[in-house]
Amino acid sequence: MVKNKYPELDAFGPLDSAPRSDLDEAEQIRANARLQQILAVDPDNGNTGNGTIGRRRSKPARRIAAPIALAAVAAITATAVILPGSGNNDAAYASWNAVPSSISNQDRAVADAACRGQLDLSAPQLDLAERRGEWVVLLYTASEHMAGMCLAHLPAGTQKADNIDFSKGGGDQGFLPVAGEFTQGNIAEFRGGNMFGVSERPEIALTHGNVGEDVAAVTITTPDGQLVKATVQDGKYAAWWPGKAFGDELEGNGGPAPDISYTITLKDQTVIEDATPRKPA
Repeated sequence: MVKNKYPELDAFGPLDSAPRSDLDEAEQIRANARLQQILAVDPDNGNTGNGTIGRRRSKPARRIAAPIALAAVAAITATAVILPGSGNNDAAYASWNAVPSSISNQDRAVADAACRGQLDLSAPQLDLAERRGEWVVLLYTASEHMAGMCLAHLPAGTQKADNIDFSKGGGDQGFLPVAGEFTQGNIAEFRGGNMFGVSERPEIALTHGNVGEDVAAVTITTPDGQLVKATVQDGKYAAWWPGKAFGDELEGNGGPAPDISYTITLKDQTVIEDATPRKPA
């Protein structure tokens, strides 16, 4: 056995969290997969130049390595995480409402112009837009089953959107629900903070998916018990809320599992509580 050249470092041995024995085959496979995930991520993570807490662009869940402890990631069909820039606080979301309202054509056009250039999607198609207080969300789809959501601060009638954040990831994965089915698409958490863990904004969660032709309404129960009515339009739904989407449990891939549930209302007024989303085959 080779002795430590610096014996005084032996005192740190008990603090070493690395395994004391060789990894078995399964553990080695998981370790190699995790290494590839880390190496695959852009080291700048899409930072737009606002320093250590600048806006960061999301990647599909299977390619994300969380850069700070506040990040969370999981995968159902696909999930994304965003670490937005500073500039917002708790009061910014005081106008948020669990029931969405429609957005005027003028406001939709202003938000679309602000969001479209930042999504990094190939020929994005705007599928859905909703308003909750002073904030709007736009849902886009693109080629290769990609989807993106853009959150922007845009009080009604104003000419410029600000505080724009967005997520991007796999969309329908080539699977479209029928009848009373629905899918769970990307789930994203916007978490504010810097490298020292000092919060700059409250947590925000967004999600979207597809619905079959018989689905009239989608209501999401959040981890803290809020009931959030999604906007349902042209076979798609989207919603967002101040708060979390993930819980403490882990999925099989090691990421945190979503802690939300769904109530589906069909066009014949049938209500399906704790409904299970369909997943791609």
